[in-house]
Amino acid sequence: MTERKAGPGESARAVLDDDTGIGRARAVLLMGGVPWGELDDGVQQVRLKLLEERANPERAAIRDQAAWVAVVASRVAVDWHRSRTREAGLRERLAARWLRRPPADHPQEHRVLALSVADGLDGLPTAQRQVLTLRYYADLTVRDIALLLDIPEGTVKSRLHTAVAAMRTRLSDMEVI
Repeated sequence: MTERKAGPGESARAVLDDDTGIGRARAVLLMGGVPWGELDDGVQQVRLKLLEERANPERAAIRDQAAWVAVVASRVAVDWHRSRTREAGLRERLAARWLRRPPADHPQEHRVLALSVADGLDGLPTAQRQVLTLRYYADLTVRDIALLLDIPEGTVKSRLHTAVAAMRTRLSDMEVI
């Protein structure tokens, strides 16, 4: 298997689409425990990191493309696990906290609703959960969220719309049960 270097006008996608790139990234991500459905996102993150690396004129050129892809893919897999660990168990932490010391001014139905919302948030994609939390829990404006996340305001609005619709569906489904 020969290693191919990207030419000056060649994109990261072109380099990662050969055997040493995308196949290696997918394999490392899979071995790192990233689920099959999230592999494309992981490969995209590797591509993005490659573009960032090449865009920085102060960095030396990547000598071994295949090794670099493997290392970056393994870091992406670790980051994926860390983010899932941080987000996992929100419902359990809330329930455990309330069992130790229930809030006096919140009736049982409010606690049930809070746990339902936590369950609904756990089921949302990260980007939707992020904008929903920043908008409604941190009380930031759409403009502030866009500046904070470095994305267009339209993207924030779109993600909010989709997240609110998903939460509305989840909560109404829980209500029926």
